[in-house]
Amino acid sequence: DGELEAMRKSGVTLTRREPDQALFQEVEGYDAVFVDVSCAPGLAPASRDAVDSVTLNVAGGPEHVCFGGWPSPDGTGTPVAWAAEGRRAAMTLERSMTGVSLTASRENEGASATRLHTPLDGLAPLQRLEPEHPGEGYSLEEAKTEAGRCLQCECLICVRECLYMQKYKGYPRVYARQMYNNAAIVKGHHQANTMINSCTLCGQCEVLCPEGFSMADLCLSFREDMVRRGMMPPSAHEFALEDMTAANGPECALSFVGSGADGKAAERCGQVFFPGCQLAGARGEQVLAVYETLRKDLGSVGLLLQCCGVPAQWAGEEKLFAETVEALKSTWESLGRPRVIAACASCCKTLREALPEASVVSLWEVLDTECPSLSFREEACCGGVPTLSIHDPCSARHDEAWLRSVRSLLSKRGVPFEEPRLSGETTPCCGYGGLTWDANPQLASAIAADRAGQLEHDAVTSCIMCRERLVAEGKPSLHMLDLLYPGESLHAAATAKGSGLSARRAGRAALRTEVLRRYAGESVAETADDGIPVRIAPDVLEKMEERHILREDAVRVVRHAEASGDTFLNRDNGHFLASLRPVRVTFWVEYSVEDGVCVVHDAYCHRMEVPGTSTPKGRYEAVRNPFHL
Repeated sequence: DGELEAMRKSGVTLTRREPDQALFQEVEGYDAVFVDVSCAPGLAPASRDAVDSVTLNVAGGPEHVCFGGWPSPDGTGTPVAWAAEGRRAAMTLERSMTGVSLTASRENEGASATRLHTPLDGLAPLQRLEPEHPGEGYSLEEAKTEAGRCLQCECLICVRECLYMQKYKGYPRVYARQMYNNAAIVKGHHQANTMINSCTLCGQCEVLCPEGFSMADLCLSFREDMVRRGMMPPSAHEFALEDMTAANGPECALSFVGSGADGKAAERCGQVFFPGCQLAGARGEQVLAVYETLRKDLGSVGLLLQCCGVPAQWAGEEKLFAETVEALKSTWESLGRPRVIAACASCCKTLREALPEASVVSLWEVLDTECPSLSFREEACCGGVPTLSIHDPCSARHDEAWLRSVRSLLSKRGVPFEEPRLSGETTPCCGYGGLTWDANPQLASAIAADRAGQLEHDAVTSCIMCRERLVAEGKPSLHMLDLLYPGESLHAAATAKGSGLSARRAGRAALRTEVLRRYAGESVAETADDGIPVRIAPDVLEKMEERHILREDAVRVVRHAEASGDTFLNRDNGHFLASLRPVRVTFWVEYSVEDGVCVVHDAYCHRMEVPGTSTPKGRYEAVRNPFHL
């Protein structure tokens, strides 16, 4: 009655009549006629088969007459079917009155195939509720209970497992439309840039999706497109690309052929150990221990300290990635085109795809099957180690040999382990992949924390950055090398803080120096640090690195300020504020001078130029530094 009253107020004329044959003949001349079979069964065709299931017209009958509300086989009918037929009839009548085809583009109306996949795992079917008084239909409460059996069918398998998609509160089709609209903006703010750059590109969604849809491919294609058209701000991934450049620079990169059986330097090597830039920076001593094992068991083995270039690929920088791979290929060829033994899953995947002519094998396969000197005697094994939860690197989700070898090595070491719910092919990312840690640090931390919560026991990883990110979220974690080359305490190794950005940068350089000293007999002269001493407390350094400011950045700012005297003084606390823009980054450092030592209290940076500004806001005023040396 309420709906009818609303129609009357809209100017619709309503007349109540008995739905008999006389009325039907009378209204056949109207522009549109709908007959509700449940109310007027005598006016319906003798068989439902005579009515088209999509248009609801009688075969051979007038187009402007539709029937709906057919009873179900048990004679009761269903409200859902009736509602669907009413909607189809309305569309047919509208098309009839406007002269549009009654059948075009209607193949998905009614019962039709669907790509929608609703997982039923863990769901128990609920028994249908019959009305207490069948003649009166459902009461309101009964109707609500019966309607509550509906699952609200939707797939969203990928969304349920991916924090990235959960954060932006949508699903792949929505994201594709937003990214397309974002890319179409010529002038204006690209609001979806952060969303495009926040995907870890891990590929888990493609494995989980019944249709095999890949958000990684979608996001990466938009990154590449925006970089090609000059629409992607350099600041999005600039820090990560600078770190890659440093890893491939003269202070950190090294290609070392090794020596032959006679101890003399070889010109070529049959295989080369490629630890990857992150492991080289974080675990230099363990890298050297592995190298010793490989040399002992495999003979002439080279060492290649370099980045594989995957940060450029993740950033959508196709040209930079191609240049990096070409330089790596040239170095590889100069070594004699050796087999590459890679310790990093991302390096393995990248080199296999970008350098298909090279034979690339994981370190874990080699240690598992080709290194008898890696003793697994009972006294050398890790007896008494509690059960560990395996966390596989997302880049190795399709690398069966990697996954198998890691588990084999753990078994040989006597380490009990369990497989989490998402493991192997379905493993989630730790938040490092796709440069999410650089473009969206808060989301990257949330992803790592979510994964840490999925692991019942302390974690064991075969990727150093997985270990670093999990332990940063409070999950005790061991790297495989901690078990294969154990130190005094595995507990201490599991709970030790991860290396920071500054430490890894310095660690790469230190490893290069040690390799040249130990294996090539070269002494690399250390650069004399005769500048003004600078002290940075660990908590300050940690806060700096959250802002992607390295220790060397802060030191450079302070020493420049002390040399030039260009500072601002806070007279309330005696601290100085200085800035420097050595590249496309402006660094600001707050420091004081205590007994001839510059003590850093805080630092921040920005990757933009603000025209017309030269002084900071606040309590600072420009002064000539009285401690200028």
